Amino acid sequence: MAEVDVEDDGRGAELGEPPARRAWHRLHLWQITAVRDVFWIALAVFLIWFGYHLRAIFTPVLIALALAYVFHPLITWADRRTGWGRPAVISVMLGVAVIVGGAISIWVGATFVDQTVQLASRADSYIKVMNKTATEYDIPLGDLPTQIKSWSDEVLADRAAYLIKVAAQLFAGAGKIAGGVSQFLGTTTYVLMTMFLIPVYFFFFAWQFGPLTAGFKRYIPASQRDRTLAIIARMDTAVSTFFRDRLFIGLIMGVMFSIGWWICGVPYWFLLGMGAGLLSLVPFLCGVMWPLAIALKWLDMTTGAEAAGFDVWAIMVWPTVVYGLVQMVEGWVLTPWIQGKSLEMSVVTVIIVVFIGGAVGGMYGLLLCIPVAACIKILMYEIFLPRLRTWAAEN
Repeated sequence: MAEVDVEDDGRGAELGEPPARRAWHRLHLWQITAVRDVFWIALAVFLIWFGYHLRAIFTPVLIALALAYVFHPLITWADRRTGWGRPAVISVMLGVAVIVGGAISIWVGATFVDQTVQLASRADSYIKVMNKTATEYDIPLGDLPTQIKSWSDEVLADRAAYLIKVAAQLFAGAGKIAGGVSQFLGTTTYVLMTMFLIPVYFFFFAWQFGPLTAGFKRYIPASQRDRTLAIIARMDTAVSTFFRDRLFIGLIMGVMFSIGWWICGVPYWFLLGMGAGLLSLVPFLCGVMWPLAIALKWLDMTTGAEAAGFDVWAIMVWPTVVYGLVQMVEGWVLTPWIQGKSLEMSVVTVIIVVFIGGAVGGMYGLLLCIPVAACIKILMYEIFLPRLRTWAAEN
């Protein structure tokens, strides 16, 4: 009679059979290891698919959960130092975040809006120069001028509506307002509701983060608990280090880019600098702002009543020097000092992973690809490769 590997559920003694092996017709499906593994894999795939198609609903939940995960050590430390309790600590943190974030947003938002409107107002002159240059050097622009014109008209027509639309797109993910939820509620309502729900979700996730993780440990088989928790701890270190440190590094890089390009006279230096800092959350992605800074400096010096003409140093050299210096500081100082070698991934591996993540998951893929790859690498070295070596040695 066929026998299969199962995990003992405590009833083997009642059946008078060895607990490790039992006849297949006396088993429940969940007692068969292979069936259980397929179930968990299928469940994980279904949850990813389900969450993706309802991302307009789950985006605030995921943002709040990620923030609770990132700030959990700080909340725990503050709770131990003050003795106020987690709810009070979280409330104080949210209050400080609202006050400080509001003050920064007023200044940053005003600068952002002002430079965005300036860029949109000069779009016509930029398009003329682009078309002239494209004609002279036979450069195919496609529908890029039309897209720029449409964008500038939208900004100048109603800047508030445009900013709300941008916020909705960021929350919904990957440049599209997902699902019928945001369409039903309206863009403005969707943005306001999302802004309200994120702090609410964050409060409860951060409050119960410890009990949630402790409860998860009870469902790990006792025989594998220590090893599983050690692997999870390594994965937690890789993921948390990446997100916390990349946020800090991105902020510093955004400030350095902005100051450097402001000194060089690059127009819209704040938009370009902070945009580069935001893109640096994904390694090497901030490089797209370098040619954009050069192009805008060139357009700024060759259009308008005060056009100074082409100056290779002002247009190409100094913006490039700023980009190179910031990248040097990031590579030689910030990343080794702040992030270290926690991910244990080579430069080539990171580049390949970024390309794959962007192709498969868009913006979400770019943000999650490196920590996911780091976790897969840990699983490979801790679980799969040792079993493969054992199998190779026995066969």
